[in-house]
Amino acid sequence: MKFLFGPVPSRRLGLSLGVDLLPPKTCTLDCAYCQLGRTTCLTLARERRVSQEGVLAEIRSRSEDDFDYLTLAGSGEPLLHLGLDEIIRGAKDAIDRPVVLLTNGTLFFREEVREEVMEADLIVPSLDAATQATFERVNRPHPDLKIDEIIEGLVRLREEFVGEIWLEVMLVKDLNEIEAPLIAEAVERIDPDRVQLNTVVRPPAEPVQPLAPEEMERMLEVFSGAEVIASWKRDLSKKTEVLIIDLLSRRPCTLEELGNLTDLHRNEILKYLEVLESEDKIARLRHGENLYFQVKRG
Repeated sequence: MKFLFGPVPSRRLGLSLGVDLLPPKTCTLDCAYCQLGRTTCLTLARERRVSQEGVLAEIRSRSEDDFDYLTLAGSGEPLLHLGLDEIIRGAKDAIDRPVVLLTNGTLFFREEVREEVMEADLIVPSLDAATQATFERVNRPHPDLKIDEIIEGLVRLREEFVGEIWLEVMLVKDLNEIEAPLIAEAVERIDPDRVQLNTVVRPPAEPVQPLAPEEMERMLEVFSGAEVIASWKRDLSKKTEVLIIDLLSRRPCTLEELGNLTDLHRNEILKYLEVLESEDKIARLRHGENLYFQVKRG
């Protein structure tokens, strides 16, 4: 499959069949915590970056598969793909599962972008800052992006979109947790159906740290009615796990190298790395700008 990956287990969406509409790593942000690594194409330009018919043909070919959601996500920011409305409509014609958009929400201040996503069933945007200084520290945005415009765009989206909105707030130690009360005020203005608090779980782009479980629990007092996203549940292919362990036992590998060696999408590999690291079977090794993974030796 060129555009689809999974289904993969998701902490929020059960079993998710992913749709990747972008070449890696094309995004409006270069978040310090991103598990996909540094952004190589930092842009606000919306283009038809993949074949619409190619994507829809793959979706139709998987319509009988077992999954809970079809998720527009992948190797960058989906809102950068021009023609999301055609993808969403075609997907809903082809499958009988909800279509979800995972997005950083940075382009919803543009009316034409909001119009393209109106037929999605669920939109899951994120908001990690309330001031420009913190936005630049944690999300490292394209220089033309302003956090006030982004928040207003999310407010407009809530006013116009009839489906559900689940807003995620990623809290990172020493980067944005001190701003939590201000972020919570912005979240109240946006008024999403759910507020989901998250912290660094997957191997991030930079050596940033998560909030401890007790710190996340305290954040529930700041964000009214929020929930902490449930911790990972193991549901992985043993065959693929053995393959990844075998590769890493031979030599340390980057995420990109593991993708080339296994022919799996990087989002699928990240699920395995997350679990294997939590089980103390693998460790990270940073060398220069690159993040490697290696088997832990006894």
